[in-house]
Amino acid sequence: MGRSRFIYDLMMRFYKASQFWERISPFKKNDSEKNTSAHIIPVNRVMAEGKSVVLPFEIIEAMVRKAVTVGIMAECLCRRGNGCKNHPTDLGCLILGDAARDLDPKLGRVVSTEEALAHAKTALADGLYPMAVHNEFDAWLWGIDYRRMMNICFCCDCCCAVRYSVRLRKSEGFFGNIHRLPGLRVAVGIGCDGCGTCVEVCMARAITLNGGRALINQDDCKGCGMCVEACPRTAIIMTMKGPADAGEELLRVYGKRTHL
Repeated sequence: MGRSRFIYDLMMRFYKASQFWERISPFKKNDSEKNTSAHIIPVNRVMAEGKSVVLPFEIIEAMVRKAVTVGIMAECLCRRGNGCKNHPTDLGCLILGDAARDLDPKLGRVVSTEEALAHAKTALADGLYPMAVHNEFDAWLWGIDYRRMMNICFCCDCCCAVRYSVRLRKSEGFFGNIHRLPGLRVAVGIGCDGCGTCVEVCMARAITLNGGRALINQDDCKGCGMCVEACPRTAIIMTMKGPADAGEELLRVYGKRTHL
């Protein structure tokens, strides 16, 4: 059995304090990818194989249907910890892997594949951003085996700890461990007039203005799609070879890290 809800609730009292310390700390960390790896799945339209598609559900479904066990967390720890006012706290992560069976029933529960997919649709309809994550801290907080689980998180831009840490960039290791979806490319098209809106919204600070146009640093870009959504000229586009290939690649990457 994992950590009890009572102990979890006690630990969550220090959530905001830990984020405050991370912000003011003079020390830079170098987190290892052994402890954290994540792939952000954009919710915007992507040009794939000559047609416009919306990626998230197709990729989530592929991962959920492959998992032997799927659970739903009772709440999102980031939204709870930050007192989110924009999205429901009870739209928690999906947990893939048999470690979900070890959760305290008050923290999460094992569900059917169809129930998990319905939960994903609800979260996406609420405007949350999906992300495939394998994070040692989450496993420790819930008291379950890190090697027998991974998350599909549904994140809000206002509270997500991963997005917060990417913006803060206190740890180059952590920053580098948050990845763009395999095969995804974000590019600036001919309609760009250098207004700078994309620069303001980019959580990875991967966009600059050069010669009156936006320029995306492909090494730093996380492929979150915020710039695509914000561009008033619809000048930023995302392209990839195939969504099915991306889903299979995520399964391969996280299959090596876990015993799903």
